[in-house]
Amino acid sequence: MIKSFESKKIMALPMMMIFGILSYGTNVDDLILQYEKNSYTTKINEKSMKKFDIKDKALKNGDWNEITVNSDNNYTLHSEANGLTMENNVKYGIFYYRNGYNFRSKEVTQNKIGISKTLNDYFGYSDNNYNKKTNQISRNIQKITNEATKNSEIRDLIDLYKNYKNKEKEIEQEALTMEDTKKDYAIQAKKYEVGTASKYDYELAKNEYENSQLKYENLGRELQILGEQFTIYNVKLPEKGKLDDLKKIELKKDDFYGLRLSEAETIELNTQLNAEQLKKEMIDYKYPKLTGDIGYSLKDHSVVAGLSVSKSFKRYNDTVEDLKNEADKLKLQYEQKKNELMSNVGQQMITYTTYQTNELTAENTMNIKKREYEIYSKKYELGVDTYSNYVEKRNNYKKAVMDYETAKNELAAFTKKIKYYK
Repeated sequence: MIKSFESKKIMALPMMMIFGILSYGTNVDDLILQYEKNSYTTKINEKSMKKFDIKDKALKNGDWNEITVNSDNNYTLHSEANGLTMENNVKYGIFYYRNGYNFRSKEVTQNKIGISKTLNDYFGYSDNNYNKKTNQISRNIQKITNEATKNSEIRDLIDLYKNYKNKEKEIEQEALTMEDTKKDYAIQAKKYEVGTASKYDYELAKNEYENSQLKYENLGRELQILGEQFTIYNVKLPEKGKLDDLKKIELKKDDFYGLRLSEAETIELNTQLNAEQLKKEMIDYKYPKLTGDIGYSLKDHSVVAGLSVSKSFKRYNDTVEDLKNEADKLKLQYEQKKNELMSNVGQQMITYTTYQTNELTAENTMNIKKREYEIYSKKYELGVDTYSNYVEKRNNYKKAVMDYETAKNELAAFTKKIKYYK
């Protein structure tokens, strides 16, 4: 009269095998590939990296990236030079052209071509070289940030996959339970009619069957909601195929030592960036700014050479001191992060062994509950135990099956997520 959950699964195997042959399974790696190709995060990350390419392109042109045009117009009152004057300056790279004109006297006051260059670029640390270096460091920092964002979402996707598989298993088990409770209800109803079953057993069987129906319907809605959540990651579930089971990966010690190293790498890169900023600031403050100029006057047919010198002095250079303080802080953060990451290695190893233990314990418990269920099924069938005891053992076994499935998937998901904690 009563069939175990395992026997029903064995009976269902041929149909499941046929279904598996006719349909194509999708595994978690397939969905991760979809995510990496189609997700909004992937597209946003590409855009965030493009800004460094744009800046690089501009920096490669150096001084020749822009043309600067200045026009200065003045009107003088109550003076011998009463009237409008205009001065224009066009600069491209190191070349310039300057032109001046007095509208009152109708005279060209300046007409000059020449070369002007900041000489510090040749013996110091040029702005262009500084910008190239800092842009590359910033690019590497952004790359790590992008990777961390992507990996975080992949871990969430794996968890969603795990929850979906758990829900599928729960629906599968509830379908078997509903079939059993339906048969039990029919038997108890007939017995109650002829007076061989108590009203309590009849109502218990009815309640178990009705509850199973409601739970089965609700689980279907929950599975649908979980399925819709995959759209967050811009991935699609197979329409006719199925999601493969999660498979655990055997981890080794080396798999744990690379965890979250990118966090330390980010601090190192910020240290490099700070060092470049400090170097630039020190050079700019230490040396005066020298600008050489040599030009030819088309008006006077003369050559003019000049040298501009500018230097600022501070009673207290807060910018340099702030950068030095930042360097000290980053050094402390790096040491702190190293200790944190070493501690994390041990913690994750413990988590791994805990998941392994949970899976083994859940499997053993399931096997024990299965035997209990089979014993009480036989006792009830022979009429030597109560129907309520039989129902209790069946529900305990059903729960143990789900606990094992959950523990198994938790372990598999953990081993899958570990590579996305870099």
